[in-house]
Amino acid sequence: MDRKFLSDLGLEKEAIDKILDQNGSEITTLKTQIKTKEVEIGTLRADLTDANNKVADLSKVDVEDLQTQLANEKAARVKDRQIWNLSSVLTKAGCKDTDYVMYKLGDNVEFDENGAVKDPEALLSSVKEAYASQFEAEQPGGTGSIGNFQRNRSIGKTITKEEFKAMGYLDRAKLQSDDPDTYNELAKE
Repeated sequence: MDRKFLSDLGLEKEAIDKILDQNGSEITTLKTQIKTKEVEIGTLRADLTDANNKVADLSKVDVEDLQTQLANEKAARVKDRQIWNLSSVLTKAGCKDTDYVMYKLGDNVEFDENGAVKDPEALLSSVKEAYASQFEAEQPGGTGSIGNFQRNRSIGKTITKEEFKAMGYLDRAKLQSDDPDTYNELAKE
């Protein structure tokens, strides 16, 4: 809108000034709104470009490979738990070389869903029969008659700290199961 158009309509100068002032302020407001929207549009375009780049990067990820790696890791953890449990059962039974016995057993040991050995008593009896040299010989018990009874040779015998330090793993495990108080006392020093 311009001044000549309004004066041709027969409007007075004051009315023309008021109309142009009002029109100018409305145009200024609209121009400000347009600039604000242009800035918002620019920001949204930049965000959209960044998002598209991230989607493109994520589409390159091989999800199947990651799932395979996760499944392999879970299987390895289960296998580690099984090996640990089998080793514990053999150690508690007095096995001298658990690695050798576990090697000989191979994959013939059955485990439950938690990785624990199924029927450890049956396993130990068959293993002790097949690999008797790998286990400590059991001391024969007495019959209970006079002079023929089981002697507890550890009564009265004290173990020094130096003897405890020199003990092997199996000897310490046996001491811990036979006399936990002595074991705890020597282990904490």
